[in-house]
Amino acid sequence: MKKLIQQQKNEIIDKLQKDKPIPDGYRFLIPFETEREYELVYSGKERKEDILADTLSVPFQPIKKIGNVKENEWHNMLIFGENLQALKHLLKLKGEGKLRNPDGTNGVKLVYIDPPFATEQEFRGSKEQKAYQDKIVGAEFLEFLRKRLIFLRELLTDDGSIYVHLDWRKGHYVKVLMDEIFGEEKIKNEIIWVYTGPSAPGQQQFSRKHEVIFWYSKSDNWIFNVDDVRIPYHKTTAGKFESKGTGFGGKAADLSKGKIPEDWWYFPIVSRIRNEILGYPTQKPEKLLERIIKASSNPGDIVLDCFAGSGTTGAVAEKLGRKWIMIDSSKLAIYAMQKRILNLKEKIGNKGKPLKPKPFVLYNAGLYLDSGFIEKMEEGDYKKFVLELFNAEPCDNKIKGVQMHGILNNRPVMVFSQKDYLTHEFIDDLHKTVGSGLKDEMYIIAPMSVVRFNEDYVQKGKIRYNILRVPYSIIQKIQDKGYVRGLQPLSKDKINQTIESVGFDFIYPPKVECEYYQSKEGELFDQLVIKINKFEPVQISKKPVEFQDPKKESLAMVMIDKDYDGKVFDMDHYFFNDEIFKNDFKVVFPKDKAGQKIMIIYLDILGNEKIEIKDIKDFKRK
Repeated sequence: MKKLIQQQKNEIIDKLQKDKPIPDGYRFLIPFETEREYELVYSGKERKEDILADTLSVPFQPIKKIGNVKENEWHNMLIFGENLQALKHLLKLKGEGKLRNPDGTNGVKLVYIDPPFATEQEFRGSKEQKAYQDKIVGAEFLEFLRKRLIFLRELLTDDGSIYVHLDWRKGHYVKVLMDEIFGEEKIKNEIIWVYTGPSAPGQQQFSRKHEVIFWYSKSDNWIFNVDDVRIPYHKTTAGKFESKGTGFGGKAADLSKGKIPEDWWYFPIVSRIRNEILGYPTQKPEKLLERIIKASSNPGDIVLDCFAGSGTTGAVAEKLGRKWIMIDSSKLAIYAMQKRILNLKEKIGNKGKPLKPKPFVLYNAGLYLDSGFIEKMEEGDYKKFVLELFNAEPCDNKIKGVQMHGILNNRPVMVFSQKDYLTHEFIDDLHKTVGSGLKDEMYIIAPMSVVRFNEDYVQKGKIRYNILRVPYSIIQKIQDKGYVRGLQPLSKDKINQTIESVGFDFIYPPKVECEYYQSKEGELFDQLVIKINKFEPVQISKKPVEFQDPKKESLAMVMIDKDYDGKVFDMDHYFFNDEIFKNDFKVVFPKDKAGQKIMIIYLDILGNEKIEIKDIKDFKRK
């Protein structure tokens, strides 16, 4: 390691004093102790300890209960929200002993994730030239995934496993990250998933027909159910016959049980499996997940997928008698999964008799339904909810006789009543009573609707009274990280975009004005038409997203259940922004099989929903 000259030392000191980043050129010149022999270094990489401590935990708000959900009994969980914040809350639930497996262990037994593959366009400039900005995007993608891998390791039981599904774009980088997080010796297999499909005409390279799955254990004690994953010895996974041999030391019993699969697997892609096709991008075959879940978990164990997409992990876990938790930040994914779980077939490959799912709950995490529910909550539930929103530790204590309810940053927290008004006069009276008992500051949590002034804090001499408004989106100065709201995709090819949200907010239904009518196309089919005349998001935030053309830029998609049963939204059709825009803001779908009631969900780019329930008679013939 080279020795630093005085000028370099001075520059480093100057950057530190000004709280500015040290240039990359010094990264390998500064001597420091490390536990690792090597590591992947990139811009924006944070300390593991900071990631675990600084990530906001967002409580789960139950939106819909499916089946007989009993209090204090396990139920499967379908969670809409930013998965990093949701994972932090799951880690809290683990700490409370609420993630129990049949063997008594606490935590998740198996994680399977199929994270969004970074696209070529994200990392290349024009004419395939490398671009600095694209490198930053690539580093951000790696850190995005690394943060989640850190939490997933913490969530695993000691005998738990994680399978990470990747392709050629970023698989090699992520392998190094996983070696850092789990330990290089903890990799059990690099599994190759081989599939077939058409090649591009005139291509100038070999056809890409495989992806990789890295399997790591958390410890040296892991689950591997040999007998559950054996395959007939006389066939390979590709279905080609191979010569029979003695196998497994020549034992006849082993021959009758079959062989353990190699680390390359052949399963067709979903587009070639008729019964499984959902029309969802990146959907994986059930056979693939069956092998993983059987190998690395037991019946009743908890299986987690935090990039759940089309819901293959939960569907297969349900069929194999496992508990499941699925998380996704896409509303399309959530409704696709809800539909899938409600319409399961008992056999892998979506065959056989209908399978009634075990009870599950749809939760919102970080984006909550109905801002008015805060005012309607019971006092005890309200205090618990808002303390958790700001990661404050519940702690009942008194200062100068005034009741406090928690601790945040080693300072007292008061949860202000959701039924009174927080005014400057209240702060004046509070300061007169408790001011001399405070070190330098305290926090007051209050719903936005009850705060009667604009400041984020009120200064009284040396004491600062910080106001934490609910929701987080209208706070500007208090928290270290500003509010960032995740965005919904505008087209099918953007469904796996990686947008990391920070904080929490409420759902504010957009303003929507439409015409509903029937239109006859040709002589064969009647079409139902929704003509969107007005679409405008409602934002209550200190930093609202600005749209030049709200209808064109903020409408994310429209989802339709054309035979609504009055209970659960069962999606039949979905239309992204790009196709709606091309069709002059008309949504057209067949009248065939439409019921008496039609449920329509209009979704804006911010994740807000406007729900309409229309009678079939509302669609007048035109």
